Formats: sequence, C-alpha cells, structure tokens
Amino acid sequence: MSTLTQKPWLTPGLGPEPNRQGKSLRTGVYFMFGVISSMFLLFILAMLIRSQLGDWQPLTEDPWQPLFDPTPLWRNTGYLLLSSILLHTALVSGRAQALILMRGTLVLSALAALAFLFGQWQLWLVFESRGFGVNSTPAASFFYLLTGLHGAHLAVGVAVWGRALPKLWPDANADWIARLSLLAQYWHYLFALWLLLFALLTSSPATYQALAALCGIQPIEGP
Repeated sequence: MSTLTQKPWLTPGLGPEPNRQGKSLRTGVYFMFGVISSMFLLFILAMLIRSQLGDWQPLTEDPWQPLFDPTPLWRNTGYLLLSSILLHTALVSGRAQALILMRGTLVLSALAALAFLFGQWQLWLVFESRGFGVNSTPAASFFYLLTGLHGAHLAVGVAVWGRALPKLWPDANADWIARLSLLAQYWHYLFALWLLLFALLTSSPATYQALAALCGIQPIEGP
C-alpha cells in the first residue's frame, strides 16, 4: 500500500519504474534463438534421413569434390571467430566507457563478418565451377540450404548492427550497451551454430550413418 502513496516527482531519490523494453527485447531474442535452433535441427534431421538413401554422394571423399580440402571453411571460420571476439571486446569497452576502443572494434568486427559472408559466397562459386550446383546432388543441395540460412541470419545481424552503430558512436548509454550485449550473444550463438554446421558438412558417410543410427534412423533401400 505504501507504493500507492509515493510521489516520485516530489521524491529526489525515487525515479520512474525501470524501462521494460529491454526485458521484452531480451525475451524476444532468446525466443528467436529457440526458433532458429528448432529450424536448423529439423533441416539437419532431414539431411541425416536423406543421407541414408543409396544415391547419397558425399562432398569430402575424393579430390575432385568441393569439400575434400576444407581450407576455405577453416578460413571463413577464422573470420567469424574474429568477428565474435571483436564484438565482445567492443561490449567490454563500452561498459568501461572506452568509446574509442569500442568504436574501432565494432567496425573491425563488422568487416570480419562481411569477410565471412564474402568467403562463403566464394565457396559457392567454387561449388558451381566444379559442377555442384543447387540441384546437382542431395548433399550439395543441403550444403547450399544450411550455409545459405546461416549466412542470411548473419546478414540480418549485420543490418541490425549498421542501424545501431550510429547511435552507439556518440555515446554508450546503458540502454544501448544492453542492446549491444544482445547483439554479442546473437553473434556468439551464430558462431556456435556455424561450428556445428562445419562439423556436419565435412563429416564422412560413416559419421552420417552413426548419427542417423543414434537418432533411430535406419538406412533406406531404394526401389
């Protein structure tokens, strides 16, 4: 009952109720994590099921296949890791009000993320040049699907980043630092998701078979 009689406009030490927008935004981001995870899980299960058909052709077994040498994937992984580390550094710098360091690491992190996307695009071109187009083989189709979806989510993050950067540039107030924290969590999540996709896409047919058996999926004989 005491709160009903309070007059915050007359009490110097009593301010308005904290803004709930940040909590709502955080809840929305965590909900989005769940939705994205569920979507990728379903696609991964579909890939494992499809890999048990007799016409499945891996992408990693022979020198003429596009993922026999995973060096481009490792290089792109390095770009994404660097982007994630730099974004975390920007967050720590913003909390410490080290604005120059925050701005510099934010820009460098965005450039590293764009380098990852460009590297993925180059890898797609390598696939096309070797005859592994979107509709060439089931394995290639799933490669385009999974890497394309991941790249799309990263591109959306870069767009949000670009919108937030001008407001973070002159000042780093608590509200925008909280938003930057959510963006950093999103980036770390996408990096962890990429590691899972990397491991899956470069796995051998024996690994697919073991994962399928673990999920209760039996080999499917063709007609």
